[in-house]
This record gives sequence, structure tokens and C-alpha cells, in this order.
Amino acid sequence: MAFLSSIFKRLSLNMVNLLSAADSAQDQDQDDIDRSVNPYQPTAMEVILVRAMLEKALRLPPEIINGILDHAEYWPHTSTVIDYSNWPQGQRVVNAGDSNSENAFLLRTLPVGFLKPPSSFFENDSNREVPLEPIPREPKEFPVDTYQSRISPTLSHPCRKIKFTIVSHDQGWGGEPRTRRTYNNSYTWFDIGLERCLQTSDDIDKPTFDPQTLSTILPKVREVDPNNVGNSHVQGTHTFDFPLCPQKDTMIQCNEVANGQYHQYEVEWKWTDNISSADLFDTGYGCEEGLIENPLPKVGRGQATGDGKFVRDLKLGDVITVWAKARFAGWANYIKRIQVDVYWVV
Repeated sequence: MAFLSSIFKRLSLNMVNLLSAADSAQDQDQDDIDRSVNPYQPTAMEVILVRAMLEKALRLPPEIINGILDHAEYWPHTSTVIDYSNWPQGQRVVNAGDSNSENAFLLRTLPVGFLKPPSSFFENDSNREVPLEPIPREPKEFPVDTYQSRISPTLSHPCRKIKFTIVSHDQGWGGEPRTRRTYNNSYTWFDIGLERCLQTSDDIDKPTFDPQTLSTILPKVREVDPNNVGNSHVQGTHTFDFPLCPQKDTMIQCNEVANGQYHQYEVEWKWTDNISSADLFDTGYGCEEGLIENPLPKVGRGQATGDGKFVRDLKLGDVITVWAKARFAGWANYIKRIQVDVYWVV
């Protein structure tokens, strides 16, 4: 494995340097770019070109080529950005205490594997910031070849990495003294969501990504109890099921407690992540002194988000969403900017 890893690393560096050099030759004015800060981001066509070059010049088998590209993280990607600094208030605030506003939908990405909006629903920017209606649908999915005929990925699970860049803070006060400037008992946070195209009737043979076929997988949808008259804000027979507290497997990031200064959080979920959701890890000494705490809660991440499962399970055409949360009186989530970068193989 070490031998193969060294080959992958050498070929990957040569490949990236080759394309970076070509890029510099085309634009001499860009010579001052620091690639460590702004690393090279290949387009889908460039990835396809490099794959063809490796196949023809080196006569490498497909599995070796795939390993090289994955080792180099040489993947196309799409970016979805919501910048609230352009709002009159210069930010967006999600306040706790009001069930209508404490679970705020922020954005939805392009479907995994798509570089351009596949329908008018995504071409309208306002539709990227509006949640779907909580309507339950029969889980009849479109065959994977209905996507493969329209886009370049050939794998049914092509996603390799999701990078979240979040600029936010909480109300700047509150919490117990021992939790301030930590992530313990933080009640402002960001959750992952998931939407998927479903075949709602037999006469629809292709995914359209409009509200009639796009359905919410996360958060869960539950039936409304007609006897619960207290839910006057709920309209219809179903509603989203929002848990009271942050969930270990859906929380992307929480804010540092009682810190009113904006902070930029950068969170990466990769398909190769393998951090267990356990509270403690055994370092191999076989004694209590050899146990270490799960590192994710210490940086404000969901404890069960480090196993790579969400990324590996994403299918062609899946849509990622982000929700902002705030809980309990006085807590508020101040948001300046959200960006989600989704990387996938072709």
C-alpha cells in the first residue's frame, strides 16, 4: 500500500503541476496566486482530459487511474453561496422561541453531478432559498441511468467531499460560565438536509427537479396530530420533524458559546472519513488512561458526522440543503455567509 501510495502521490503532483503550469501560461497576470490558499480547482472537462491522457500515454488500467485522481482530490465541483452581507441589515438572524423562525432554511445545492441547473426550478435563485412543502411521497426513485444519460458521472454514488464554509456567531452572551468560548451546550447551530427526486407517477420517466418530484429526505416529515390544536402554525397534514436539540449525525457546526464576533468555520466531510461516533477512543494501551475523547464535539461538529457515511451514500441527483437553528429564549444565530462546495468524480 505504501508503494502504491507513493506512485499515486507522485503522479498526482505531476498532473496538478502540469495543469497549473498550463493555466499560468494562458494568463501571465495570475502568477501571484498562492496555490496553497487558492488551490487549483479543475473543471469537469479538465478531469476528463487528464483521464484520457493517463489512459493513452501511460496505458494504466481504470482502477489505477481512479486511484490517482482520488488521491489527488482531482474532482470537479459546484459552489452554492448565500451572502447576507448584501442584505439591508448586513446579516441574517435566526431567533429562538418562535417555532416559525427558529428552524430556518438557508440554501440548496445543485444536484450532485450537475454543473448547470437541470430545470427552471433551480434557475430561479429564489427557489434555492425556499424549503419544499413537507409532503410525504412514495419512495420510488428514478433509475440511475436516467441521470447518467444527461451528465458525465458514471458512478451511482459519485460524491467525494462536501466543504461547508460558515461565517456566523451567536448572541454573544449567556450560557454557563464554564461553557463560554467553548462549544459545550451551544444552542445555535447548522444542520444538513437532503432532497431527492422521486417518481411520483408512471407518466414521469425523467427527473425534473421541480417541487412536484423533489422530496425532502432530511429533515424527516411526520404526520400532524389533528388533536394537537397547539400547532396552529402547521398547515396541511404533514410537517417537518425538527428535534429540540442538536443531533449527532446531522449537525454540521455549532457556534462558539457567548462569542459575539463573527467567526469563519470550515468543515469538510469526505467519503474516506472514518471517525467513530463513540464518546471515547482506545489508543491501544488497554487502560482507562489510554482513552481519548471524540475530537469532533471539541470543534463544534456533530459527533457522528465523521464516519463519511453521508457523503458515501449520496446518489446522483441528490440535493444538499442547509438549515440554521436556534433554541431556548435569548439564543440567536447571526449569519453572514454560507458556502457549500460539493466535489464528485466523473
